[in-house]
Amino acid sequence: MFSNRMKISFGMAISAICALASPAWAASLDPMFGTAGITSTPFPYYGSAARVVIQPDGRIVAAGQDAYGDFALTRYTTNGALDTSFNGTGKVTTAPSGSCSGQARALALQSDGKIVAAGTSCPNFNSIRNFTVYRYNTDGSLDTTFGSSGKVTINFYAGASEAYAVAVQGSSIWVAGYAGSGFALARLTSSGALDYSFGSGTGMVTTPVGTNTAFANSLAIQADGKPVLAGYASSDGTVFALTRYSTSGALDTTFGSGGKVLTHVAGTLSGNGALAMSVAIQSDGKIVAGGYAKSTASGYYQLAVARYTSAGVLDSTFGAGTGSVLTAVGSSDAIGNDVAIDANGGIIIGGYSTTGSYRQLTLNRYDASGNQDYSFGPVTTTVGSANAAILGIALQSDGKIVAAGYGNSPTAFVVARYQ
Repeated sequence: MFSNRMKISFGMAISAICALASPAWAASLDPMFGTAGITSTPFPYYGSAARVVIQPDGRIVAAGQDAYGDFALTRYTTNGALDTSFNGTGKVTTAPSGSCSGQARALALQSDGKIVAAGTSCPNFNSIRNFTVYRYNTDGSLDTTFGSSGKVTINFYAGASEAYAVAVQGSSIWVAGYAGSGFALARLTSSGALDYSFGSGTGMVTTPVGTNTAFANSLAIQADGKPVLAGYASSDGTVFALTRYSTSGALDTTFGSGGKVLTHVAGTLSGNGALAMSVAIQSDGKIVAGGYAKSTASGYYQLAVARYTSAGVLDSTFGAGTGSVLTAVGSSDAIGNDVAIDANGGIIIGGYSTTGSYRQLTLNRYDASGNQDYSFGPVTTTVGSANAAILGIALQSDGKIVAAGYGNSPTAFVVARYQ
């Protein structure tokens, strides 16, 4: 059996909701973790962690990519040291066959401890990207009972497709991203086969959203089993885009307009843009989407969070009645890449902002009504004399925040813990 861990990508909301505590003071690096709160793990020439999850025993798993286009994973002990029980080194790289680079962009845990990583590769040495999913045993070896020797590729036959999110629910593995120019979602069985009870007998669905292109960046599964995707789409600029499906793969017409929701988070002036990078579901069923937005082409992006009712309507109790909040951090763009909900109903968003010459790790928190929590931050962290960013966050059971991304020079996996 698998766990009920739901989120993702660019995967993981339920673990955040289950946190037992949340910081009541300004967030700061945890000196008991790594070196002064940060651990940096180099791969040859380049490494970047895309997502992070926390095992029930407190060990931390991150997944991303290296310079060779491999799926790259690391596991850390609770104090931030590489866990040598994981492949002997704490690091695993898996090279997908094909003519293009592979990238792990999403991560989830099964209840038996197996690790599911999803992203993209070009199988069969062609140049068309496909959804790619690997499953690893607890020791870091590939699980040969999954797919073909531990690997599954999914071809949507709609042009290139890339997975950005993965979630585990019961005996199902959900994978989401884009195919062609629309949202894409697939459901796999525990063995890695397409689940033909989903998507009209195909195991897959694709959905056009907006007026041109659309990309799904995140996936969460509701308590009733319905999957919710969040990303962005073209629609008089770029908008937060959400879709919800029935458990059989049909668009859920009780959500938004025909199963779709489009939101101009920063308004409709020429050049506006809004991109949802992560989605989480509150214990009351409300849906939180986080990312970044700007009002005009010449403006800077700001951290953006929107909250919706279970019917897909902007929640008027959030963000001073508007249903959304925008926050400028630093001197130029502030980018939100992942969102989590703490035990007090607070919403934490992680990403990067810029002050001076470099990007820096950035976290912010809003209370349950969407008010800025000034007792928390925003908190920013430089990592060496180089760009750094948070791409994924997860909450420990004690409320501490684990953030993963990249930093240093040459660029390396960076994992930081805040208290």
